[in-house]
Amino acid sequence: MKKIFTMLAAILTLCGASVFSSCSKDKEDNLSLAEKLVGKWLYLEADGEKVETEESTVSTFVMDGSTLKGYISISMKEYDLWAFNQPMEVAIDGDKVTLTMRAGDITIVEELSDITITGEEMSYTSTYTVMRNGQVINDDTEPYRLRCVKVHDDYSQIIIGRWEGSYISDEPGSEPVPFCEEYLADGTFIGYTLVDGQWVPEVADYTEYFVDGNLMCTRWKNPGSEEERENCIFASYENGILTVKEVVEHNGHLYTETSTLTKVSQ
Repeated sequence: MKKIFTMLAAILTLCGASVFSSCSKDKEDNLSLAEKLVGKWLYLEADGEKVETEESTVSTFVMDGSTLKGYISISMKEYDLWAFNQPMEVAIDGDKVTLTMRAGDITIVEELSDITITGEEMSYTSTYTVMRNGQVINDDTEPYRLRCVKVHDDYSQIIIGRWEGSYISDEPGSEPVPFCEEYLADGTFIGYTLVDGQWVPEVADYTEYFVDGNLMCTRWKNPGSEEERENCIFASYENGILTVKEVVEHNGHLYTETSTLTKVSQ
């Protein structure tokens, strides 16, 4: 008798899971395109290939009454773009979406078509135009198939403090490289150099960073040098260990650098 009840319980559990899954799928199918877009999306791939993390962006969509509002966090040195949660105009026409972002003298218009949103993933065909003072300045306007993932984590407070650790690339022959950085609550950071076994603060004209979800963008300028930028993606934070990923290009190949960091001070 106990076995029978156990089997019945298992069957009911499976049926219930099936019903809830079906209801969830039906509910998702009944959502409008605007409702499906709601959330924070991290751009990771183009035409099935990883993109360098310096190209990654985070787009956030929220419903304000019946109006869909959009925001983007982006760092593109090529166009001198540095924007955290920059508002975007969102226009939906049937199954197509047009996003328009204006920052300084730069305007980017991106057209999204053939949009597929399933659970935590979104893919779409993208064409975009970059203009400076109304003049088109990008020469690559062919469409790409992009893939984004939905982001739920927020690392903006976790990152504050001083961290020590090392990074290593999956490029053959790579060795771990130690480093130390300190992120301050005012949006600036301090880089450190190892001198005679001690971490010494680096001199910089300026340093800045922002975090949106699990994307962090940094830029800095050392005396006598040009501005440098770097983006990275937070992969996890468990048991006091922060794991960070960055996809970089080297000699025509993409490699993933993985950093493992421990916070040493708040």
